[in-house]
Amino acid sequence: MIRLNSHVKRSFPRIRIPIGPPPNVNPSLRYSSHYARQYTANQGRRNWSKIILTTLGGISLIGFSAWWVYWPHHTFPKSVAKILRKALWAESEKGEKDYSTALKHYLEALEEADKLELDPLSDEYTGIQLKVGEMYERLNMNEHALMVYSEIASAYLDGLITPNKIKIGDRPHIIQKDLRVVVKIVELNKSNPYNSKMLLMTHFMIAQEEVAKRSKVVSNMIKEEKERVLADVANVGEVQYTNPIKEDSMEVGKDEKVIILERNREAWEPFRDELFNARDLYVAICLATGDLQSAVRTKIATTEWMLNADCDPGEILMSQTNLGSLMYLQAEEFESKESRAIKQKLPDAMIEAERFNKQSCISLALRCYESVLAFSKELPAQLRREENVEESIALSTYGLGVVKLHLGELEAAKNLLRESRLRAKGSGFSDLVNEAERELEKLSKEVERLEKEGAKKESEEQRIKNLLSKGNDQPDIELDIQLSKHK
Repeated sequence: MIRLNSHVKRSFPRIRIPIGPPPNVNPSLRYSSHYARQYTANQGRRNWSKIILTTLGGISLIGFSAWWVYWPHHTFPKSVAKILRKALWAESEKGEKDYSTALKHYLEALEEADKLELDPLSDEYTGIQLKVGEMYERLNMNEHALMVYSEIASAYLDGLITPNKIKIGDRPHIIQKDLRVVVKIVELNKSNPYNSKMLLMTHFMIAQEEVAKRSKVVSNMIKEEKERVLADVANVGEVQYTNPIKEDSMEVGKDEKVIILERNREAWEPFRDELFNARDLYVAICLATGDLQSAVRTKIATTEWMLNADCDPGEILMSQTNLGSLMYLQAEEFESKESRAIKQKLPDAMIEAERFNKQSCISLALRCYESVLAFSKELPAQLRREENVEESIALSTYGLGVVKLHLGELEAAKNLLRESRLRAKGSGFSDLVNEAERELEKLSKEVERLEKEGAKKESEEQRIKNLLSKGNDQPDIELDIQLSKHK
């Protein structure tokens, strides 16, 4: 049950996981990237992974229109522009979408740009490279496209880590383009999730360092995340998680606009959305490859940073909802470890540690969902009707229902699951409708089982009472006991 979003303009709510659904995956996560589905190897007992991947999903595919929105407006040398016009004609409908010919011309334009010694990091040069990659994709030559995109990313990385190679004022724009290309590489490189994780981490850490230079507050937040990760590595026992959204994190002003306290949007621009998209994609890969703890840690930090970056309230609520789902998945994992520890008769301290971790995760999952629902009630009606807000409310209601079911609070679970189903229908979230109905069916069977057990127990108790009652109606039996004295 988690959803990410990606876009050149973010949209946490509708993210879809393109590639086909993995078995037993849940809809709480809409992934606009086909990537998430393909990597959903480790599913929770419910389909939360799918839901999470679904919501995590909007991040990936940034359409070529977004990549290329800038390039026609730049001035190319005449000789390069002449070749580009031929390429554009060939790939257009008038040119009968002749991508092979278009590719040929784009490669020629790139050669001409090299002769003229165009800056390899300029929008013009990388713009031509991106068109080469796009043509390779259209011709189903994805390996070639991947090589082109990787070359661009390597050039960006080299420029960003080499002192004085990129002007300070140009770095934010280069980082923005770099993150977009990296996300595209991950989209194409579905067969190697571990390399993709390292690639994403390498590039989004550079972006984070750039933000840290602009704001001491953000610098401290990033430092705290590193310290928490190191603490996790050092401490194999109990883990400590915190809720990134506090009661006073956001408020609604008199003009019915949401005010995010302690915001610092300028420090994150212009690559704010690209950075959070990359981190969400990283979370999706961690989740799909079974690295749940990294997914949770990353999502906690991302949600906290989104507040500081002044992201859209709907996106923040969806991120918080997804965090709740991740926490519940983590609780299930700790519960499984606890059961194994009991079966293996491990020391009581180890069993107690797993139990503590499980309870902590369930508690935080509840707080995540409850904070989303509590704050959403304060939102103006117009904001509540926005798709990502509606889906956040539906998902949080569903999540609460599942947790209550897990805790044995059947009546509360039934009411919450019914409400989530109703909300999901209203927002067109069909995946969640199916999940809610599936949980309600489980709940119904559990209630039926308990009723049968109760009736059986009641019948047994009545039988015993009847026997005792019959015994009282029988005549008393007298026994004369004679004791003989031995002389």
